[in-house]
Amino acid sequence: LGTTPPTQTMDYHYDPITGAVPLQAVGGMLMVDLSQQEWGGAVYSGQTYLLTSMVIHGPAEHLIDNVRNPLEIQLVHRSMKNPAQQLTISIPISCAKPPPKPVKVRERKFIRRPWIGAGSAASSASSLSSGAPGPAPAPAPAPPPLPPPTTTTTTTTPYSVPRKIEAAFNADLQQFLLARPPFAEGQTVSVQLKSFDLSRLVETVGGKDQGAFFGYSGSQTSAPCLDSTMWFVRRNPLMASNGQVKALADALYKITNDFGSYRDIMPTNRRIVEVYRLQNVPLLSIPVENRLPWGSNPRTDSEMKAQTLAKLAKDEAENAANYIKDFESRLRSHQTAYAEALAKATPPPEDPEVVRRREEEKHLVSRVRSMLTGDANNASATVQQAFRGNRDAMNKEVQMINRQAMFLCVMPSFSHEMSGALAPAPAPAPAAVGVR
Repeated sequence: LGTTPPTQTMDYHYDPITGAVPLQAVGGMLMVDLSQQEWGGAVYSGQTYLLTSMVIHGPAEHLIDNVRNPLEIQLVHRSMKNPAQQLTISIPISCAKPPPKPVKVRERKFIRRPWIGAGSAASSASSLSSGAPGPAPAPAPAPPPLPPPTTTTTTTTPYSVPRKIEAAFNADLQQFLLARPPFAEGQTVSVQLKSFDLSRLVETVGGKDQGAFFGYSGSQTSAPCLDSTMWFVRRNPLMASNGQVKALADALYKITNDFGSYRDIMPTNRRIVEVYRLQNVPLLSIPVENRLPWGSNPRTDSEMKAQTLAKLAKDEAENAANYIKDFESRLRSHQTAYAEALAKATPPPEDPEVVRRREEEKHLVSRVRSMLTGDANNASATVQQAFRGNRDAMNKEVQMINRQAMFLCVMPSFSHEMSGALAPAPAPAPAAVGVR
């Protein structure tokens, strides 16, 4: 299909958009609501489809030759006769150096659940090949709900407007990038457009393969994923600069907590993919009798029924959420009361055998403790007695030595007295002889 000439045509026309439009981060996507005014549309199979919104996904939801482009712009249209019928013109966007995909995108795998009943929604996120014509997408589950954004989603680096000197600079996309795009779910940025012509996104005048699109019947890529959408996917991507692609991709990854906003790829399941040429016509033939006002009020009985059912579904969902919240609160209170009751409850009677063994163990421990205490006391008494006996002996010896020392100190004076008493008396002196 990559080189197959278009076999069918489809007319479209858009008026240039001038003025402020809201760029919203909703459902993991960037969306511009264009339903408040008729900016143009397309005619397919005799029905007129009016443009309602422009949605930006990142990465792309369609694979072309097994290549997933970094971005995809989807122009969503609704049938004037049956608003449930949609027509979407999908425009893949690429650049010379696409930004790297986060790890969560590279490892992302959805759990495939079977659909109940026939005629289920077919996946619009399909893999389109440049080879022989093949069937269109098979039924596929909607993607799992987006995880809650982490605290890092609100922490951003300073934003810089993409530079015009970059290669493949796209002046139309630049109008959405003069201010930082929304990077958190629920954010809205007012974009001031000046002569923004959507037809320059649909086909590059004079470019390669101008106006060639793959066409197939599929489903919506967001809830309720009804199998009521005709898809036209541009065969060659629209080129933009590296900075422009990165600015939009970064915003989308921040919104989705690095998971990206795209659906899983499924087999084509016998649906025919054809090649169309989209033609920009000066004016669309819109039947006057089918012009119904856009707005919040239902335009037809079917829309009124759908709106009523949607309100009932919303009310039931809110009631279910409130019931679950109340049930959680009651369950938590019950658990707290049960824990307190267990803490205050009398313990059950113990097994007599267990009690007997515990008492025996206590008695045995007491006996062992008494024996050890007695042995320790006996040993202490023995040691004290031996020490006391040695002390007494030593005291006696010390006293004896003291007496002996005292006796030796007294002996010299006693001996001297005794020797004086026993000495002989001195001899009388001789008589003097006189000379006459």
